[in-house]
Amino acid sequence: MPEGCDYDLTLYDEYGNQVGKAEWDGEGRKKLSVPNWDMDTNKYCFKVENGNGEEVSPNDFYRISFHVTDNKEHEKTDAVREAYGNLYSAYSRKDENWRDYLDRYNEVLRETEQNYRKELEELHKKQFAGLPEGKKYQGGRTVDELLQDMAEGKELSEAEREYVKIFANLKDAEKAQQKAELKNDFSDDFVKDLEGMGISREDIEGMQVRIGSNGTVTVDGIEEETVWEQVQKLVEKKYSDKMYQYYIGIADSVGNLPENAYQYAADVQEVKRYLKGVTGQDVSLKNLYMLPDGNIGGLPGKADKLINHTKDNVKVDQMRDALRNIIGNIGVSGDVGIPDFTSEFQFGDGGFSVVDSGFAVDMGALDARLTPHYSGNMYSDMYKYQFRKVL
Repeated sequence: MPEGCDYDLTLYDEYGNQVGKAEWDGEGRKKLSVPNWDMDTNKYCFKVENGNGEEVSPNDFYRISFHVTDNKEHEKTDAVREAYGNLYSAYSRKDENWRDYLDRYNEVLRETEQNYRKELEELHKKQFAGLPEGKKYQGGRTVDELLQDMAEGKELSEAEREYVKIFANLKDAEKAQQKAELKNDFSDDFVKDLEGMGISREDIEGMQVRIGSNGTVTVDGIEEETVWEQVQKLVEKKYSDKMYQYYIGIADSVGNLPENAYQYAADVQEVKRYLKGVTGQDVSLKNLYMLPDGNIGGLPGKADKLINHTKDNVKVDQMRDALRNIIGNIGVSGDVGIPDFTSEFQFGDGGFSVVDSGFAVDMGALDARLTPHYSGNMYSDMYKYQFRKVL
């Protein structure tokens, strides 16, 4: 870390559980161990924060390094590997007793899940016990109640903040923080810009803002035409992208989607905005298709040249991959439709809040098409962890 900095490094697993807080190692570094409590977890998230509550300086460079060591608890993961290997072998050779091996594998998975919960609980207790006495929360409010206070913009005490950092799910904490930012800091910045144009907070009370999947902005609820035009332009030029990010972080209809459906919906939004910016028109995703050479057909001339013939451009590469995913998903989802949504906001009581508009298609039916469903083989009755993946 840069000299004089005290950055906090916190680790979350793909279920959103806090599974590690870095501690000083006596050599000028903060260090933590990535847990190896089960075989299913393969995504983690690092969160870097300034210990004094200020922003992490973009000019103060820090480095994160990884070191692989012997796994002292290898017998736990070995048990999963062994049980799966026995099951796969029995199923492959059409052993009539293969379901006995499936039962054993499921038993090992349940034991692993129970151990995960136990390890997580013990880690959190240890972290709480290690806090200075003044930072140990002694109140009776639950984590959910403290998160609700955060979402409403109420200031938590230092002890309450430490309690939330240990016990709250990452996704719940991020959502609460985004709600507070949208209602307070973001709304204040928005109003300041308007005040520079001679428009007051009261002039926009009750307005609604809608941002389509192609980035088109619609503002309603403002009677004065001059005010309406200025607000519309301000959202379009400066705030629409940030508002979209708030929407997908707060709206339950988006945030609670399974992984495949979420990625599909996010790809649709990103691609439609990108193609509209490139071509100046709405491009029908239904008319796109894959060509034998791997290029994408059905794109307007300018977009075709950019997407299919641009090399070594990170943004174009991302859009190309997203388009391929969309074309594949359209083929799988069929008549269910494309997951389109509009980001909607209400300005009331002096600040913005999200209005969850949902989707134009049946997302449950769409997810059923996107998620493989096995029947009559060894995968169909495998035990599924009760943890919900949020990363």
